[in-house]
Amino acid sequence: MKDSWGAIEPAESSTSRLRLDFGLRSAILRFNEWAVPGLGGAFFVRQLSWSCMGLRLAPDIGDKTTAARIAEGLEALAGWIVVRHAHGDKVEEDRIQGKRKFKDLKSLSFDDVSGGGAYVTVPFRRAATRALPGLGFCTEEARFSALTLTQEGAELAELCMADASARAKIVGWLSAESKPLIRIDEPLKKLLLPEHATEAEKTLVRQQVLGDERRSVLATLLDRIQPEQLAEPARRKEFLNGLPDLAMRKRMQTCFAFEDLRTASLAAVQEVSNEINAHRISAKELSQHPDVAQRFEALNDASRELGKLLDNEAPAEAAAFCAEQAVPSLPERILSLCRRVPMIFSVIGEQIDKGVSYTKELVADDPLGNLDSEEVGSSNVPQPLFRLRRLLQETRQGALDAG
Repeated sequence: MKDSWGAIEPAESSTSRLRLDFGLRSAILRFNEWAVPGLGGAFFVRQLSWSCMGLRLAPDIGDKTTAARIAEGLEALAGWIVVRHAHGDKVEEDRIQGKRKFKDLKSLSFDDVSGGGAYVTVPFRRAATRALPGLGFCTEEARFSALTLTQEGAELAELCMADASARAKIVGWLSAESKPLIRIDEPLKKLLLPEHATEAEKTLVRQQVLGDERRSVLATLLDRIQPEQLAEPARRKEFLNGLPDLAMRKRMQTCFAFEDLRTASLAAVQEVSNEINAHRISAKELSQHPDVAQRFEALNDASRELGKLLDNEAPAEAAAFCAEQAVPSLPERILSLCRRVPMIFSVIGEQIDKGVSYTKELVADDPLGNLDSEEVGSSNVPQPLFRLRRLLQETRQGALDAG
């Protein structure tokens, strides 16, 4: 199958394994917000700068396009510049997407990347939508293009576009729409590329991140305990005990329990996937396989632990999932879980077979992650903690210089 602008060819993608959310997408987003309030999917400075520039430049471009498409166009242009200058080398930078789409393009117009799905399926701009109001760069709105920049958001955009010639070149590229950009000069690179985020940008982003007391507390803890260490029970307990607010501690504990549940769910369906690789099989037969039974017992334990922590403010989807895994019949628990991944499994009666998108290797979904990068961190640790730590690491030098 030929690769197209709107889809990624599975055979060419190292991350083409179907990502599973088990019907818990809205719950994942809610628990992500509980883990690190206001962060959304932000994990690097220019991800926020591109978005603020998109909103800042929208009035200059007029009604021909939207702020969302402008922001995505800027990040796409940054990606194309990086890929074009890689000279055939593999681009390891995970703050850049579109590597497969851009590798053979000698020029790029705004039209090339401004259509629906023309750039990538999940642009960084989408993941930043929640972060912009959460970090105080925009007012709260449901749609990206309806966001209004605060003073801090406008300042972040202007810090990027301080070079007048580079700004004019960007406005010309956006306004021309179909006219391709071929020549890339150094000022344009500095305006767009993630590696060229200025110390002033970093200082401002760090100020906004730490402006919320809850994020500031987490930042202090993450200086002492690395996120990947939180997969260890002892370090997780130490981390939780370091949260001074009891309500925040309870919420974070629930977030960890939810990630344990998702990890156990993935392991359980992976075991089922392994068993049906050759032929379909009944849930009753599957329940008699020791490895399957063991995985579902672990899932049962994780469901019970999460169920104890859920309160009235917790997502209803999480409680419903726990209830499904609380029934005594193992075959029924197997069927319930497999029905939650209909693209992987075809469930007819008590028979489980390969679904239309069956793949043996499965991976958990992160709705705010990007599909071109590797997994952010340990699967049973809330991913926002990894994103927060990374953003803090990038902005640390700006804070030291400001001090």
